[in-house]
Amino acid sequence: MTEREEKLVDVLTRIKQWCDAYPLDAFPEPDFKAANEILRAHGMTLGAISASNMRYALSGVSKIVDEALSGKETPQRGTDIAQAKEQQK
Repeated sequence: MTEREEKLVDVLTRIKQWCDAYPLDAFPEPDFKAANEILRAHGMTLGAISASNMRYALSGVSKIVDEALSGKETPQRGTDIAQAKEQQK
């Protein structure tokens, strides 16, 4: 495998770690209808919360991709993911 291929595999592995960070057995799907009612009662919407979460997740993936495309060596991200997995135990 070439050095470039190794970097791409590393990037894909890091993205896969993000994908696996919140498994359903540790974080089951919520009752979205109930959550929406509770949030609306406090002036928020489930859509706004969901959009914020997606922006956060995609921002992290985007940073990993940007680092790979720039060709710069950067320290691995993932400390937050590792900490989340530890808290699951």
